[in-house]
Amino acid sequence: MIVTTMDGIAGHITEDTLGVVRGTVLWSKRVIKSCIGGIRNFEVTGMKELDQGLADAKDQAQKAMIEQAKVLGADSILGVKIDVVELSSGTFCVNTTGTAVKSVKLPATVPSFEITPPMEQDMDFDMSFLAARPAYEGSTLRH
Repeated sequence: MIVTTMDGIAGHITEDTLGVVRGTVLWSKRVIKSCIGGIRNFEVTGMKELDQGLADAKDQAQKAMIEQAKVLGADSILGVKIDVVELSSGTFCVNTTGTAVKSVKLPATVPSFEITPPMEQDMDFDMSFLAARPAYEGSTLRH
């Protein structure tokens, strides 16, 4: 499966557009629950852990999007957009969207066309008729 943010894939032609596909993952810092089931506290983590957690959430959202595209019979996803939104303090929603398509791979090389040299009669073209009449005869611009 080819996944890209571009509108097309180099060396491919889009054969069929199958529809929009999505993947959504909610991610949070470590949550500590109270005995009655409510959220009591968020454990503060460093930026490295936050970065890794969001990267994992993006991967999961992309996998969900790819699975949806496979169900549609796609071989590629074009125009992928990834949104990360903080819903509340430390809770994030990662959303990926794209267009599932079927594509056709183009041949590796463009066929070469043999160019034949011009024939001799084409090279002896007579342009003397242009000299017989001045280009601006009778024009006021020549005075």
